[in-house]
Amino acid sequence: MKHALALIALAAMAACTTTPVAKSPMGSSETAVMPPEQADACKAASYQTLIGKPATDPAVPPADKLVRHIRPDSIVTMDYVFKRLNIEIDMKGVITGVRCG
Repeated sequence: MKHALALIALAAMAACTTTPVAKSPMGSSETAVMPPEQADACKAASYQTLIGKPATDPAVPPADKLVRHIRPDSIVTMDYVFKRLNIEIDMKGVITGVRCG
């Protein structure tokens, strides 16, 4: 009977302990390295010349499934779509950044 009580007490204490959780990529301070075929899949490098131009410039691709215009008041999802082009636009309507995601 003593052994059974000791075993139950040990099991109860073991159930109260926590196991370390692996650090998620979002919590990591390291920069994720993209495979070469995904590094510029959205062709952001070819749109860098748009930085500083108005969002109404004819060269700016229209927003659609793979092009996202991000303004200060925009609500955006946090998912990373490597083929999606993100065009960041400030309050004055000027493009401040272009990146994949």
